[in-house]
Amino acid sequence: MASKFFDHGKLERNVSLLGIASLIVVAIGGIVEIAPLFWIDNTIEKVEGMRPYTPLELAGRNIYIREGCYNCHSQMIRPFRDETERYGHYSLAAESMYDHPFQWGSKRTGPDLARVGGRYSDEWHVQHLKDPRAWCRNRSCRPIPSSPNAN
Repeated sequence: MASKFFDHGKLERNVSLLGIASLIVVAIGGIVEIAPLFWIDNTIEKVEGMRPYTPLELAGRNIYIREGCYNCHSQMIRPFRDETERYGHYSLAAESMYDHPFQWGSKRTGPDLARVGGRYSDEWHVQHLKDPRAWCRNRSCRPIPSSPNAN
């Protein structure tokens, strides 16, 4: 039964008309999503304290990438209540503004390492880098051979 307002059966049977209608709908959707970007200055909100990385932080980031830590400790923005209760506050987009390429994984199975720094002592971090599985048997982390005082 055809609607009084619009006969969609005619649209479905005519491939050319369906293609043109689809193109119009996609164009309108694209304009609605993209056009506002031309009138705003920045798509990333400002976060106090953000600055370019120091050489030591860049060295740490290189180890983070080389050892594949981002696969589980990704910086993915995931504001889900169960994850914030388990891992702490989620990362903000502005916190990664100096990361090129971005290291956002598809699933975070470990805490966001940007939030772990102040929680534990320096000695805990050294021991964790030497043997991550000593702290949690189910971890897939491997020891980092270039960690300080690694045996």
